[in-house]
Parts: sequence; structure tokens; C-alpha cells
Amino acid sequence: MEPRYWFRPVLSVALRDIKIVLRYKSAVVALLVWPVIFPLTFYFMGKGLAGTTGQGLSNFERLAQTGDYASFLILGNLVWLFVNINLWMGGLSLQRDRILGTFDTHWTMPASKISLVLGATLASTVLNFFPLVIGISFYSLIGAFKVSANYFSILFSIILIMPFLIGFLLIFAALTVRLRQAGMSVHITRAVLSILCGLQFPLAVLPDSVSSFGKHIPLTHFVNMIRGIIIHKQSLFAYRDSIIYITVTGILMLLGGVFVFGLTKRNVKSKGLVAGY
Repeated sequence: MEPRYWFRPVLSVALRDIKIVLRYKSAVVALLVWPVIFPLTFYFMGKGLAGTTGQGLSNFERLAQTGDYASFLILGNLVWLFVNINLWMGGLSLQRDRILGTFDTHWTMPASKISLVLGATLASTVLNFFPLVIGISFYSLIGAFKVSANYFSILFSIILIMPFLIGFLLIFAALTVRLRQAGMSVHITRAVLSILCGLQFPLAVLPDSVSSFGKHIPLTHFVNMIRGIIIHKQSLFAYRDSIIYITVTGILMLLGGVFVFGLTKRNVKSKGLVAGY
């Protein structure tokens, strides 16, 4: 496959989506404010449950392996927000095209169809990055937690999880092409991930069978790495097994996403469900 068949369309779609978001002030404000406001609810809830003298921390520390509930909750919610925005902007990019009435035009262009999703995912990742930095900086300034970790380790962890997320988003994109509506799937998925991956509370509070299943989700390994690197100041070498696991499952998910997307593309072509077929 020639690079111009997929590389240039990916960059073009990414640039288009970034321009659309930056054109509307309300969208920019939302991207900047959400990483600050969203974790506040959980932060103050944790502060309230800890008690005025911290008498409630012992049970949390036993379950989460840390007494730093602020860092635990804030980092978990920022990761949840990162995944959530990518699900909406990347996974549902084709659905957004349907709403705008541009889907059929984009689908019939002489370029790789998968580039439509990859470009939207690239845009959402770029647009996600700066708000997350703002969120982390805000909570550092108010003293909720202190970031003294190796920033290379944090960046490496984010890059490491991307193949898994992209494969995940391709499956959602395939649902959008085939069913024309996948918004409810995103609502269900983000709720399930927040529970099974221990993003907003310790995984140990779940029944053993459920928590055991959650431990095998790559996103769980990712958030544990982020927390360990920032809260416990651990190095990447301490998470060698998790790095291998995330890498292998990420590659498998990416290949699976490409396969499902390609299968769906052939299916809608054979049934004539999309313009141009």
C-alpha cells in the first residue's frame, strides 16, 4: 500500500478535526476545564470519607496499597477522561460524519477507509494532551499531589497503551459503519471500564471473580503503571511484566481491530449499505 493512500489522509483528517474543535471557543473551553473540574467530585468525596483527622484512610490504604487517596483518584479520573474523549472523538468519528452529512463523501474518496478513524484518533490524542497537562498542573499547584516522576516514563506509558486503544476504537468505528449508531456502546463501555479497571476506586472492592477479570485488561495495567510511577516514584523496570503484557495485547487488539474494520467494510460493500456501493 502506497504511503499517500493512508498517511496523507490520516494527517488531513487529523488537521481537519483539530481545526473544527479550535474554531469553536466553547469546545476549547470544555477541553481545558473538564480535566480540572471532573476529578474534583471524587477528590472531595475522598477527602470527606478520609475524615478530618484521616481516620478513614487505613481501610483505603489496605485496599489501594497507598494512603495517597488524592493522587489515586485524580490520576485514575484523568486516565478515564483521556480514554473517554478518545472513544467519543476517535471511535465515533464516522458517526459524527453521518450526523454532519459528510460520511458518504468521505467514504468514497480514493484512500484507505481506516485512515478516517486513525486521523480522528490522532486529533483526539493531540487535543487531549494539553488539557491533561493543565489538569495535572492544577492539582499540583493546589497541593493535591506532587509530580516528581520521570516524565519520559509517563510518556512511554501513554505511547505503550495507544495500540490497544486504537484497536478498540476501530471496533467501535466498525459498529458505526454497520449499525449507523454506536453511542450507547460507548456509554456502556466507559462505565464498564471505569469499574473493571479500578480507575475511580480500588479494584479490591469488587468480588474476586470480577476483580480477577479486571486485572487482565491492559488499561488496568496502564493505570497501575501511571500511579506507581507518580505516587511511588517507581521506575519502568518495576513494571516489566506489565509492559510486555500491554505490548502483546495491544498488538493483538490492533490487529483484531483492523480485521474487524476490514470485515465490516466488505460486508457493507456486499450489501450496498454505504453510498458508492
